[in-house]
Amino acid sequence: MSDQSGAPPTKPTRHRGLLGIGLLVLLGGVVTGAVIAVRASSLYTDAVTRLQRAPVGCDTQFDFTGTGTFTFFIETKGKIGTLRGDCANTETSYARRPGKELPQVTLTLLDAGGSEVQLTRSTGTSYDAGGFIGTSTRTLTLSESATYTLTVESDDTDFAIAVGRDPKGDYEQQRMIALGIAVAGLVVGGVLIILGVRRKAVPVTPLPPTPFGTEPSWISQQTEPPLDTARPPAGAPFAPPSWEPPRPPEPPATTG
Repeated sequence: MSDQSGAPPTKPTRHRGLLGIGLLVLLGGVVTGAVIAVRASSLYTDAVTRLQRAPVGCDTQFDFTGTGTFTFFIETKGKIGTLRGDCANTETSYARRPGKELPQVTLTLLDAGGSEVQLTRSTGTSYDAGGFIGTSTRTLTLSESATYTLTVESDDTDFAIAVGRDPKGDYEQQRMIALGIAVAGLVVGGVLIILGVRRKAVPVTPLPPTPFGTEPSWISQQTEPPLDTARPPAGAPFAPPSWEPPRPPEPPATTG
């Protein structure tokens, strides 16, 4: 059956608006995620650097600000800063040989009244940032801010005890947020780009319909003469068809 629309088909076009929005969403998600990830890495390094430290063989005073859980790390690489207590070996660096077992250490924590505070054993938490390497050994949970004195005893001296909140706490959270934003940007932006690349048909205004069984004028034009029309011989000059006037009718017959 012939196409009755009366107009030729049109070439579909792309959704340029969706394509542009998809690219913006994709790039925005990736860039935002990368910025948050870099910021999280910087916060992680700063948190490690700000840990309070105590060397072996002396009493060090610590100020615990806030409440929650504080972790005691055996730090095998780093540097001792300014200390509060009876330690003379400040501003010294240490670097325990990589692969060597952690040293055996005894920690004694006293409150402001001289009473010993019980510490909880802890493993599985570590850090490696800003030139410091540490592994958790004890934790302390506080319900209020306070000042304590820590005594560190060990046969080894190539390490220190670092105390503070887990540096990876905020870092892991920020990294997951960055990953989520980047993935969301990739997924949403990718879907919009796919929809924008897909072609859409342009609406066509139909022409008046043609009689059933005939072809629209834009499809074909009749260029051949009817089959029952005599064709002049090839090369013959064109001559218009002859015309004769109609003959008058015969008179009616008469009787005698």
